[in-house]
Amino acid sequence: MNARKTSATDARTTKDTRTTPPAGRLAHWLHVLRWPVVIVWILATVFLLPLAAGLSKLTNVTAAAYLPPAAPSTRVALLQDAAAHGRGQPQSEQAIVIFARKGPLSSADLSAVASANRAVRRIAGTVTGMGAVGAPQRSADGRAETFTATVTAPQHSFLSAAAAAVTAIRRAVGPAPARAGDKLVVAVTGDAAVAADSAITTETVLLVTAVLIVAVILLFVYRSPVLWLLPLFASIGAIVLAEAAAHGLASAGLTVSPLTTSILIVLVFGAASDYALLLIHRYREELRRHGPAEEAMAVTLRTTLPTLIASAATVTGAMLCLLAAKSASLHGLGPLGAVAIVSGLLAETTLLPALLLVVGRRAFWPRVPRPAEATNEESPLWSGIGARVARHPRPVAVIGLLLLGAACAGLLAARTTNNPLSDLRGHPGSVTGAQLLAEHYPAGAIAPLDLLARPGHARAAAAVARATRGVAVVSASTPLEGYDRFLVTLSVPPFGPQAATAISGLRLSLDRAAPGSLVGGAPAIQYDIIQASNRDSLVLFPLVFLVILIVIGLLLRAIVAPLVLVATTGLSFAASFGAANLLWRYVFGFPGFAAQLPLYIFIFLVALGVDYNIFLSARVREEAWRLGTRAGTLRGLAVTGGVITAAGVVLAGTFAALAQLPSVSLVEVGSAVALGVLLDTLVVRTVIVPALLLTGGDRIWWPSRPPAGLQKGRP
Repeated sequence: MNARKTSATDARTTKDTRTTPPAGRLAHWLHVLRWPVVIVWILATVFLLPLAAGLSKLTNVTAAAYLPPAAPSTRVALLQDAAAHGRGQPQSEQAIVIFARKGPLSSADLSAVASANRAVRRIAGTVTGMGAVGAPQRSADGRAETFTATVTAPQHSFLSAAAAAVTAIRRAVGPAPARAGDKLVVAVTGDAAVAADSAITTETVLLVTAVLIVAVILLFVYRSPVLWLLPLFASIGAIVLAEAAAHGLASAGLTVSPLTTSILIVLVFGAASDYALLLIHRYREELRRHGPAEEAMAVTLRTTLPTLIASAATVTGAMLCLLAAKSASLHGLGPLGAVAIVSGLLAETTLLPALLLVVGRRAFWPRVPRPAEATNEESPLWSGIGARVARHPRPVAVIGLLLLGAACAGLLAARTTNNPLSDLRGHPGSVTGAQLLAEHYPAGAIAPLDLLARPGHARAAAAVARATRGVAVVSASTPLEGYDRFLVTLSVPPFGPQAATAISGLRLSLDRAAPGSLVGGAPAIQYDIIQASNRDSLVLFPLVFLVILIVIGLLLRAIVAPLVLVATTGLSFAASFGAANLLWRYVFGFPGFAAQLPLYIFIFLVALGVDYNIFLSARVREEAWRLGTRAGTLRGLAVTGGVITAAGVVLAGTFAALAQLPSVSLVEVGSAVALGVLLDTLVVRTVIVPALLLTGGDRIWWPSRPPAGLQKGRP
């Protein structure tokens, strides 16, 4: 038995060697250009580093970053910004200090509030960004009192300024005692406090964490003290290039949100590492067939570049589909995501090969591949799994699809929330303060609506607002940019379905009674985000699938196989999102997810997950045209199963780095993508897809067909 296996392996090795394409001229140029390429990348990285570092200064942290440009709340936000500071100038938000107890406030409590108010006024002139401090205001039930402080800073530094100002305010008013018994409690909330509580982890920390995760995984995969450094260096160069390009796009007017910049880092790292793993895997295989390293690299690039380009084109195309989104953040993510993928591809197909050639075979020490060694790169683990799948491919495919369908049941636990406070992990002071406000003031007091009416329609607009169900108070405010202005306090929770009904009803009534009126403010912003997300989902889901189907069809020159691969990709996304919902709700205890979140997760899981389909199917097709579909499928799985698994673990690890951030949305994106990628690489691409290919046989390549007369039996 062992002798037969050895003979089969030798036969495959001989055949592989005979079919290896010549690589003379390309090998020569690779030898000549290896050092110039490395030097150019080093100089480019140094030159572009200041631009990359300046990306954060162009990040849009306002609500307009997540809104459709034509939404009424967007127009209100822009008018407010223009009136206060001019476009692109400092941003102002309020911190709300609340004192409360279960019973009526005593004279001692009122003295404590007044003392705290004086303390905050004293520090207002010494803390950068702190402005006017308001007088204390009593609640109607007599059990709470609040005052406000304004925080103002340029957009690019507002988060850090808010963190410093809110920390100073909290220090001035004293620590918040535990809410036990009838004690006086104090908390600082409001938009400035929410911003401060979300500004804990910097992008530098995220980058370092991602680097460490990838380094550990690559060190484990390669088991070499040298090799893991090379793709890591190339990935860092790709990040600098991507962030510098993103800086240029942001300078040209593209919306770049904090969510986008965080995702950009892990996206470049994950995609670049995947490309590096596939290239190094094939390079090591070719080093056992060729003496000069340049010849091995030439063959590697000729055989892997079409796959890598197809993979990058798929993800890039999917990202560019986001240009059809109404949401500004999704619209901006499209070009930035495309830039990230192209940067990763460019670095890993130019800088990485150059580094590998500079270091030579020593990069693989202590397991240096030699030409005299056997060239069998099959993974024993995945060879065994493939053999088991091949015995009963149809039952394996059915069982696998049923398991994915069962995971989709987790979608029944899906709950959306558009409350900005739900995006903060744990129970920071801003959340505690918001809860206190809701207990002692009208439900919508923490986030009133802004109603802008044209001159001549102000009285009618105010009357309509007062008559709208769900509105508690309508009060006149300072006119804004030629509009009469009213603050509308809701009697219902400002970020729930009742508020959505009130906002839509108010706008509809205003269109009839006071044409040209605008309704903005935080609740309206969240309402408009949800409406845009619903529309974007209907457009982007089928558009992305169509782009992926076309690219895979061109790569495989087939129709049936791409349909199968795209269908499994869609089912894998649904199963991953369903399982992630159970994780968020019953393990992490999150209240739900933002309306835009499924689109982010869909783009990353589908666009990146299809990479593994391309890696596997391209190699299977290559082998099928030599060995037949059955033997080619098993050979392709055995050769690529290990590298696909490693690539999936690396990508999952980089997205898992988002779990350290204080934003619930980023934690949900990171955990869902990590879970989905692992499901893709360990089950879908390496078990279910091979089972479907084996079940379909040669028909899977229709209208193409492997050459007649190939061995259709076991390899």
